[in-house]
Parts: sequence; C-alpha cells; structure tokens
Amino acid sequence: MKVISVSNAKSRLGRVIDRVIKTREPVVIPRGENHVMIAPYHLPTPDEMELAAVFREMDRGREPIEENAETLEAIQQVIRKYRSEKRRRK
Repeated sequence: MKVISVSNAKSRLGRVIDRVIKTREPVVIPRGENHVMIAPYHLPTPDEMELAAVFREMDRGREPIEENAETLEAIQQVIRKYRSEKRRRK
C-alpha cells in the first residue's frame, strides 16, 4: 500500500487512479488524523446482483442445507423463476 500527500494526489490524481487500476494496490492519503483510501472497486454484474437477491430470499428464516445435485437444481429453478418474474415486470 502506497501513501501519498494530498498535494501530490491533487496534482497527479489521474495518474494515481491509473496506477491503482493497473496494480490493484490501494493508495492512502493522510489528512491530519484521518486517512482516505483510493482502492479498486469491482462493480457487480446484473447476474451477480440477481444471484445475491435469490440467496437472500432463500436464507430468510431457513435452516442451512447441504449442497448436492438436488439442492443445486432447486437453486437453479429459483433463479430461473426470479429471472422470468423480473422479465415480466419490464
């Protein structure tokens, strides 16, 4: 992790961001007793967001289940149902 000053970050912000993207290494900028971090961020894809919503719905008030072929097929069915309902809403 690299630490740079505010003035250095101001004058080279574009280059700092490019470096963070390329190296995936965060940069910390101290400001008095506080610190700010510039770090890479991965935006979730629509499929990842849908899958997270499905799992949240499945987890509400249920006991954990063991994964096997039957449960994986059940998960896929729930995902298909969720996607079809989403398409109908559009």
